[in-house]
Amino acid sequence: MRLRTTAILAAAAATSIVLLAGCGGSAPEANPSTATSTTAVRQAAVRARPDCYPNCQDANLSGANLERANLSGADLERANLSGADLSGADLERANLSGAILFRANLNFANLSGAKLFRANLTSANLYGATLSNANLSGADFRAIFNRADLRDANLIGANLTSANLTRANLTGANLTGADLTKADLTKADLIGVNFTGARWSNTTCPNRTVTNIRC
Repeated sequence: MRLRTTAILAAAAATSIVLLAGCGGSAPEANPSTATSTTAVRQAAVRARPDCYPNCQDANLSGANLERANLSGADLERANLSGADLSGADLERANLSGAILFRANLNFANLSGAKLFRANLTSANLYGATLSNANLSGADFRAIFNRADLRDANLIGANLTSANLTRANLTGANLTGADLTKADLTKADLIGVNFTGARWSNTTCPNRTVTNIRC
């Protein structure tokens, strides 16, 4: 009796599948336009710009989520970006002179050609960031620069006290008068760097030796 019942149920299930197929029935498929729209919304949310863009002088953007935002050429002079998430953001040629970037997240951000004159980046994280040809003169860079690209950067008079520059590329950079007290330059590339008048005190050189004179 049990075997007969099982057989009947199996036959009924097979008949239902045939009827469904014959009527053009099929499992619901994802709507391509809906999927595309959802993706676009997500990308827009991730790359959203602040309302003040491109003129954000003196703007208060502390704690803002600007991850992967396109802020190229933006005027952020004296803007407050303390604690802001700018990881992966495009800040190429942006003006960040006098900006406050205390504890800002700038991991892998593009700051090539940007102006950071006298900017405050104390405790900021610039791991893997690109700062080639950027103007960082007089800036406070007591921050993390692991694997950062600082080729041909202007760091004249910059405060790099206790800065972590492990594996950073400083090829051709100008560090005239910069303060490298307790800075960590382990495995950093220092080819062609101008260290005229730079201050060395308990500085870790690329070969891990600690020195009070030029590496």
